[in-house]
Amino acid sequence: MNHRSFVPFAVLVALLGSVNAPRNCVGAEKPNIVLIFVDDQGYYDLGCYGATEVQTPRIDALAEQGVRLTDYYAAAPICSPSRAGLLTGCYPRRVGNHIWVHRADSNTGIHPDELTLAELLKSAGYATACVGKWHLGFHPPFLPLQQGFDHYYGLLHNLDPVEVVYFDDQGGVPLMRGDQVVKRPADPSELTRLYTDETIKFIRDHRDGPFFVYLAHTMLHNPLGVGPEFKGTSQWGDYGDAIQEMDFHVGRIVDELESLDIDDNTLIVYASDNGRGPGRMPDQKIQGRKLSTYEGGIRVPAIAWGPGVGITKSLVSGAVTRAMDWYPTLATFAGVPVPTDRVIDGRDLTPLLTGETTLVPPPGLKMSLNATVPLRRRFEPPGEWASMINRNEYFDAFFYHGSQGALAAVRWRNWKLVLNPSLTLYDLAKDPGETKPVRNGEILRKLRGMAVLFQEEMRRDARSAGVVVPKQANGRTRVTADQLDRLNAKTDVVYAQYDDRQLAMDIYRPSSSWGTLPAVVCIHGGGWYKGNRSSHRAMAQSLALRGYVTATISYRLSGEASFPAAIHDCKAAVRYLRAHAKEYGIDPDHIGAMGLSAGGHLTALLATSAGVQRLEGSGGNPQFSSAIQAAVPMGAQTDLLSERTRTVSASASRGEIWRQFLDGSLDQNESNYQLASPLFHLNDGDPPCWFVTGALDDPSTHADGFRKRMDELGIDTGLTVIAEAPHAFVGKQRWFDTMLNDADRFFQKHLKAKAGQKNGQ
Repeated sequence: MNHRSFVPFAVLVALLGSVNAPRNCVGAEKPNIVLIFVDDQGYYDLGCYGATEVQTPRIDALAEQGVRLTDYYAAAPICSPSRAGLLTGCYPRRVGNHIWVHRADSNTGIHPDELTLAELLKSAGYATACVGKWHLGFHPPFLPLQQGFDHYYGLLHNLDPVEVVYFDDQGGVPLMRGDQVVKRPADPSELTRLYTDETIKFIRDHRDGPFFVYLAHTMLHNPLGVGPEFKGTSQWGDYGDAIQEMDFHVGRIVDELESLDIDDNTLIVYASDNGRGPGRMPDQKIQGRKLSTYEGGIRVPAIAWGPGVGITKSLVSGAVTRAMDWYPTLATFAGVPVPTDRVIDGRDLTPLLTGETTLVPPPGLKMSLNATVPLRRRFEPPGEWASMINRNEYFDAFFYHGSQGALAAVRWRNWKLVLNPSLTLYDLAKDPGETKPVRNGEILRKLRGMAVLFQEEMRRDARSAGVVVPKQANGRTRVTADQLDRLNAKTDVVYAQYDDRQLAMDIYRPSSSWGTLPAVVCIHGGGWYKGNRSSHRAMAQSLALRGYVTATISYRLSGEASFPAAIHDCKAAVRYLRAHAKEYGIDPDHIGAMGLSAGGHLTALLATSAGVQRLEGSGGNPQFSSAIQAAVPMGAQTDLLSERTRTVSASASRGEIWRQFLDGSLDQNESNYQLASPLFHLNDGDPPCWFVTGALDDPSTHADGFRKRMDELGIDTGLTVIAEAPHAFVGKQRWFDTMLNDADRFFQKHLKAKAGQKNGQ
């Protein structure tokens, strides 16, 4: 047996140091974080990694004052998968973003259900900015501002010839700030400077912190752009010149942090998204290029700097690390536990970076806040492998995937097993150039077993990429078969029983989601006298695809039971979901509601009437609360004591529905109207409400009085008025999409984010 195969326990303890209780965070306050992600920089292409053709004193200084990782791997050897791995903490394959790259005509991207690093830090009070290249999908649900970033400036795309062709008839690839075009076409020679200018401005604006900047440079990707003052300054053509320009602008960021006196509370990570090429000198043994799974395609520079936040000084670490590890590691520095419903692949490197250990500690030692995150991964080895592979070994292994997405190799400690075209084992400690296959049957079987276990894990646990099916702007609202395939549905679920009268709901959940999710009850319209749960089916299905458990409900209509029967049923539906939260994977503390027209009124009333006994009813599960935590009333009446209501309810032609629902007009039955009025019940304990209405609908649906009162009470509220839309706007796709995006954004803030805070974020 090779002596490097196993580390005796006593040696392991010595390497790890003392085992401490997990820390909530490394420093006393949340550190600022600047994550610099360079495009296509090869392993040997910095002075501190052996380059002689360029001078990189500022980046080298970060390495000298911090930690330089020598065996660090990008998540993939190509752009989009690599970014997906970094921002989700997952192998790109786990999140469905492992195959090639997203071009401008792609309908896929990072799934809205994924909790990005930006979303995680934002929930803990960080101001977040993405500056630079995105490349993770180009439809609205995939864009930076919908993925946890408060601010975006940069290019959503690449500038290489296979991408710019999509913009020939538009004047070129645009440089964006938020959703506005700043310049078109983007000039490659300006980008490194402009990105740095924008980063420095964001840092200045948020100097009081904490802030997170993801600076994803377009350089050093082809076509190379070099500012005129750096042209010809290196011994390596445009590529070397661009590296030296990069070094200068990294130095500008460090200087700014020092001038603002916040460098002692800032952590900088510098890393490349994939490799570029092989070594150029005899002592630079690594071979392979971008797109390949030779070491040169995927092993890249990575540096962590932050003396003031605990990063150790002048450490060169050969521990096997990977891009996914930054997610739990930076979360620990920020004092943010990764939510328990997240299965990710990254490991917490904090003890390694702070000098407590020389290895990445086993998760069971609980040496840092997010140490145990890997234990959520599936590890169920069958008998063939059970005695050969332990859990810690499996979690420490790195699984290389090629640019087409296939599993290509496995690394564990110094060993690398290449899987195709035949099993070939290398000892990278002795042969980093992968030139001399070695024979070691025990190690080969171990790594082959790891590959098999990983394939099974991904088969069972991989999640879907986000998919948007392009729709006709004026077409009818629809949910496609492809989208429905990504949902689990349970229909005709009886949630309330009144003698022999049963009420049912249909429940939807994204099939790829783990753990508990917030729930949203969808309450149909129809003027309280017609309709059923199918009326809001598309709404429930579409919202579920964004990471919620949704239920669309039927309730008793006014023709069979007048008010308050309908609100009794809505409350019974909420109680039912809370009572069956475990069965459906619901977070019972984070339930919302939305509905249009009559459903909008019932949504607003549901939000404001928790604990009003006359409105609770006898629909079942009385031991559970009917309170909701967020509401999106649409086209809703919220003041049933208004003069408008008085006029409409008395009208012979327009008031029949009101009189049937509320047993008379307002003048005839004011007490019932008062009981049914959301504004009457509104108090400071009620949940946030966001209103949506069509521009052509009656102004009363703007809920001006209701929202004014919410503002006075300090409750979050707001209004979306959909241009050109009538009262019944959910039937047309473009209006439906506007509604859905705003509702999702609101529920993310008040259901998803607050669920994360509950879990310790």
